[in-house]
Amino acid sequence: MNLRGFSNCRLLLLCVLLTTLSGCTTTVSRNPASGVIETPAATVEAPVEAPVEVAAGFYRVKPGETLSGIAKEFGRAPAQVARWNNLAITDRLAAGQVLRVAPSADVPSKAAARAKSTPAPAVLSAQTARFAWPVSGSAKTKFSGIVSKGIEIGGRAGESVKAAEGGRVVFAGAGIKAYGRLIIIKHDAHFVTAYANNRKLLVAEGAVVSQGQTIAQMGVDASGNASLKFEVRKDGKPVDPLAYLPQPRS
Repeated sequence: MNLRGFSNCRLLLLCVLLTTLSGCTTTVSRNPASGVIETPAATVEAPVEAPVEVAAGFYRVKPGETLSGIAKEFGRAPAQVARWNNLAITDRLAAGQVLRVAPSADVPSKAAARAKSTPAPAVLSAQTARFAWPVSGSAKTKFSGIVSKGIEIGGRAGESVKAAEGGRVVFAGAGIKAYGRLIIIKHDAHFVTAYANNRKLLVAEGAVVSQGQTIAQMGVDASGNASLKFEVRKDGKPVDPLAYLPQPRS
């Protein structure tokens, strides 16, 4: 083999070795006119596009990530993230999948819901109201369900306190300090009413009373003002008495 042929063989072997290492499919050709071995230009691959950025409140899943891990990273409970994305906590995630990791802006938070004022109860007539006013005064406080579990009704010390509806007296005494002398009447399987801060009790526990019957005399509060603390409970939970009394008084 002459020197030129030896050089051509070495060049060909070098190209084969480079092809094997790089994984490309470069072909080698020989120009008959010049006797020079030619190789085509290397193929340039198209650049891989970067993932499109997701909006605030969303996250694009990376390979190997789990729903629980992503939730922890964003300070969320896995159950929350699963619910926002209609997934089960155990569902596998796919790389590139976009998840919501914050609550939707159109869903009010619990704090915002609590901050909303309680709507005023509907005005009822004496014929449609469940209960009658136990005294003739007006409401001095509003129901909140937390700080105030009823309303305070103003009046005169010694004024007659009447049953808001017929029922059976299930408590009559002074065993609860915050209520002073207290009467509780059970009306049915769902409703009871409570009358507190009385000066004198006129019915005993176990008595059956009718609506409008005098059951006590109004007392005074800690400030010396005559008032009756009146509460309504439905299925054991305090409810706004004004929602069950005719035409709220201001």
